[in-house]
Amino acid sequence: MPLVPGMPRSLRPDPARTTVPDPADHGLSGMNLAASWYVAVLSRALGSRALPITLFGEPMVAWRGPGGRPSIMRRHCPHMGASLADGRIIDGTLRCPFHQWRFDASGTCVAVPGSDHIPAAASRPAVRTVERYGYVWAWYGSVEPMFPLPELPTLDPATPGFRRFRFADTTGATVRRIMENTYDPDHLVELHGLTVAGSPRLTVLQPGDLPADHGPPIDPAAWFGAELGWPRYVGRLGFLTRLLGTNAEEFRLRVDGWPAGQRIAYDADGVLQYRLLLATTPIAANQTVQHIAVAVARTGRFWRDLRSFLANRAEVTFASDQDLPIFDTIRPGDHHGIYVEGDRGVLKFRKYYQSWVDRAAGYA
Repeated sequence: MPLVPGMPRSLRPDPARTTVPDPADHGLSGMNLAASWYVAVLSRALGSRALPITLFGEPMVAWRGPGGRPSIMRRHCPHMGASLADGRIIDGTLRCPFHQWRFDASGTCVAVPGSDHIPAAASRPAVRTVERYGYVWAWYGSVEPMFPLPELPTLDPATPGFRRFRFADTTGATVRRIMENTYDPDHLVELHGLTVAGSPRLTVLQPGDLPADHGPPIDPAAWFGAELGWPRYVGRLGFLTRLLGTNAEEFRLRVDGWPAGQRIAYDADGVLQYRLLLATTPIAANQTVQHIAVAVARTGRFWRDLRSFLANRAEVTFASDQDLPIFDTIRPGDHHGIYVEGDRGVLKFRKYYQSWVDRAAGYA
């Protein structure tokens, strides 16, 4: 089944680790999606031909209409069910390969060969899209977006002072599971092995708590953020990071997010190391692509910048690779568990996320 083409890492889940949903668990038949912006496809994967993708649990077709603007709509022609992904783009319209009905970028059927009448039900309303930062984003949850796509200027190649990389992986988790992981400080120590001189801490923030340099403000109604901090590394990790020159007295992650995405700033002793985008593509129940894009700060010193880039790339990739086996084998669905004090941030995020699921209730 086509997923999201063009990713730099494997996107197909390991069949040996695929989980089978428990029908007795509430909510597993649905995807529990929040009203939000999601990554639909990589910009570079969408060229001059129509592209089959699977998004929001539905077979979709992505293509470029007039001016190269991306359009995404249901894949199968309402006439006889042919795949529009096999059609041709003609004069800014997508032509069905079977009977050559044509659809414009809004999903409106604009031509039926041999007939002056176009049935009202022939149109396929397109998903609202925005193309930015190397991705085509799609809105889910209402006909019109409830908030604009947050801005991430450091991911724009035209923004100087950063060196960038990105990758993506298909997981066996839900969108909420991936998003809430950032607000779980205990797993930093227990899963990622961050042996530190103290304990990680998490503070849930208010929109005005973040400095102006974190990026243009996200719509306050859609915003959720936190600050995670931890002291210097000790033990073997401390020795290695001192050797690499990457240890510090205090580390900090500032998270600035919306229901299905986050922009994160990571600094050591108050010096910015990188900015990171975490975003998601919901494919089906318990099948979500996790996207990570990183802009590592430059200082203008070649060898120092190279060391910083390689160290941060290795750290981000390694941490993601540790999360993936958990995501792939975690209990299906957005299961609720037994909570302890360290889960306070996760619980607050779950309440916030569910409020945006409720806003999307009944949307199809």
